[in-house]
Amino acid sequence: MKTQCLKLAILLLVVLSLCVSAGVLLAAAEDPVVTGRLVVSQSALRPGDEFEIAFCGRVKPGCHIGAAQQKNVYPAQLTIQAPRIIQLGRIVYPKPAVKITSSGEALAVYEGNFVIKATARVRQSAKPGSVRLVGRFKSQGCTGNVCYPPEEFVAHLTVRIVPWGTVVKPTNKAVFGSRTGVGKLSGEQQFAKTLASRSLILQLLMLYAFGLLLAFTPCVYPMIPVTVGYFSAQGESQTRRVIALAGVYVLGIALTYSLLGTAAALTGSVFGELMQNRWVLAGISALLAILALSMFGLYEIRPPGFIEERASGRKGVLGALMMGLIFGVVAAPCVGPAVLGLMLYVAKLGSPVMGFILFFVLALGIGTPLFLLAAFSAKLPAAGMWMVAIRKAAGFLLLGAAAYFARSLVPGVFREFLIPAVVVAAGINFILFEASLLSNRKTAIASRVLGGLLLCAAAAMIARSYAPKQILRWEPYSFRALSQASENHVPVIVDFTADWCAVCKELERETFADPRVISEAQRFRRFRVDATDRSDPRVKAALERHSVKGFPTVILFDRSGREVPGARVVGFVDADQFLKLLRSVK
Repeated sequence: MKTQCLKLAILLLVVLSLCVSAGVLLAAAEDPVVTGRLVVSQSALRPGDEFEIAFCGRVKPGCHIGAAQQKNVYPAQLTIQAPRIIQLGRIVYPKPAVKITSSGEALAVYEGNFVIKATARVRQSAKPGSVRLVGRFKSQGCTGNVCYPPEEFVAHLTVRIVPWGTVVKPTNKAVFGSRTGVGKLSGEQQFAKTLASRSLILQLLMLYAFGLLLAFTPCVYPMIPVTVGYFSAQGESQTRRVIALAGVYVLGIALTYSLLGTAAALTGSVFGELMQNRWVLAGISALLAILALSMFGLYEIRPPGFIEERASGRKGVLGALMMGLIFGVVAAPCVGPAVLGLMLYVAKLGSPVMGFILFFVLALGIGTPLFLLAAFSAKLPAAGMWMVAIRKAAGFLLLGAAAYFARSLVPGVFREFLIPAVVVAAGINFILFEASLLSNRKTAIASRVLGGLLLCAAAAMIARSYAPKQILRWEPYSFRALSQASENHVPVIVDFTADWCAVCKELERETFADPRVISEAQRFRRFRVDATDRSDPRVKAALERHSVKGFPTVILFDRSGREVPGARVVGFVDADQFLKLLRSVK
């Protein structure tokens, strides 16, 4: 009897112990092992901003959770949900602690407080308002050798989207540290903000002044000799006529530039995007070649009858306008902070009319030096046989421009010979066949000297293309490779380029080939995005992810994977400037 009572007591004790243990586990299940909150690195978000999101978690005292490592049975995992206007980047988990179990196994765990960070960017199309971020953290808590069922903790955060001109402040410095780029507007945003704060008259004056500066950018260089050659071949002596033709030329530039700029600003497309199309490049090259034939006397450009009647029978107007329209396209890809800022401003205005006017004034600034060039060139003496030589020189200049645009359409082995071939043809012409100069002893000497110089120049071009030189090596761009670089704490250079981009080639030839730049760049991972084919989904994703507006664009990232504030290069920079930027990246 006593034995039975003892067995019953033991059984009741076991059952009671199990009930108590179950109650403890149930109570623990009701009380989450992990709690936390979402925070962001700045007080508000602006279109185009890069920022950080963090989940600040806390593990209940006496417990631990498996770290975010695949070898754990149930690794910690954070997912962040955000609306489409927020582009989420890579999630970075903290370094885990090591816990030794009773069996001697080493586990990677999180205990106490921990912080998980993620990078993010606001799309340029974002409108002012509020956005809701949701963080879902999955984990399994354990205490000693007992583990609880897996659980999910959900944290919510509402963040304000403010207009692009607003200055914001860094927040949660204890989590993110001191971020030098927060609250600071980019160059184009600052320009757009400054433009918006001025009256219309001041806006127009500012844009005209910036246009004058843009007139000396690399995209305009090919226009200078062509402008001189074309207008010096017109043979006009009347001041009014000279000014009228130069004005029509600049009008063509302004019309093309303002139309392309307004379309780019209102649609968000890359400025000068038409220049990526091989058919467009082929068309421009062919048109320049056709214009060159007129300089060799094969035909004469005349406007239609009804236009000629209204213009009092003057000729050359259509040719001048056509030249301006063509070279307006040449100027369009030169993208600087002023143009990007104007694109932002026009996009915010939402007015195509104002966009056209503002870009038109900017283009007039670009065209002013060319107007002076055209007017001066047209006043050169053009009587007699001198006129024939000038016309043929203009023809060769136009053929050179056609070769310049056709370079990206031919295989690489022939690409470097196109322009030298035109120079050789011009040299041979002036040495052997230019009767307008060779008929006179003095002009014949000058013609042969000019031809010899041209042949030497062509030989130098070919020799330069084959001369051994150092180059900066690049890797194909991918999101994964970029993330791996930041995981390994290696700074990164990302170069956005395209075959049709003339400034990209100049950057490659002048800046990236500098031995000092090559040496300093060795401590960086170097990735290149070839945007020649804009229909490639990978190219589209990269352009959208990094908000690239024009070519060339070079972005620098520090060891933590953040873009270095104020170090983005848009357009051409010389080796000294680029070297200074590289040395500033730690």
